[in-house]
Amino acid sequence: MKKVIVGITGNEKEMPPMSGLTYVAVARDLAEGIKAAGGLPVVIPIGTPDLAKDYVDMIDKLILSGGQHVSPHFYGEKQMVDSDEYSLARDEFELALIAEALKQKKPIFAVCRGMQLLNVALGGSLEQEVRDHWQEELEGTSHGLQVRPNSRVSQLFGQGSQINSFHRQGIKRLAPDLVVTARDPRDGTIEAVEGRGSMPILGVQWHPEFLCKDCQSNQQLFDYLVHQL
Repeated sequence: MKKVIVGITGNEKEMPPMSGLTYVAVARDLAEGIKAAGGLPVVIPIGTPDLAKDYVDMIDKLILSGGQHVSPHFYGEKQMVDSDEYSLARDEFELALIAEALKQKKPIFAVCRGMQLLNVALGGSLEQEVRDHWQEELEGTSHGLQVRPNSRVSQLFGQGSQINSFHRQGIKRLAPDLVVTARDPRDGTIEAVEGRGSMPILGVQWHPEFLCKDCQSNQQLFDYLVHQL
């Protein structure tokens, strides 16, 4: 049986720091989660928007991975956070990938920054700075989930399921085509969204790839992406 090809958006990272050598980078655990689910992961490096159609043509499903802040330019606001954690080239390229995936009706699974960018692409906006949502340790969890009943997320996670937290921005105005399916019960921060109706879209604010080795529910997210979304 032919494997499902899942494209994962890549970032760029200078290694070693200040060496002038730039590598295409993606969390290995994202690819491992797809392979464990029986899919075939393919990393998509940052490119120009005109390449989006060719990339989406060759994949079955798309993962929008984590990384930098999304430029407020794309949701009509001025940048309020003084940081170098922005990449206009990445934003422009991944917005083109999203538009093409939607056009071709190919499923999108969005992680952390990916969920934020997807919300912006569909007409939403972001909180440029959220507090108390960055845990100190890479391993482990930070808080629980308040899950919407009868949602895709509720099929995988129960009320109070523990997740990690590595974000300094979040959804402010929800895009019209999205539905909130999980929140942080501490402050109401949106932690998961899905597409309205039959739109094959699922987004999570946490990083399931860091948890899936030790948590069945987070690995089932990848199973769901490969086999059902």
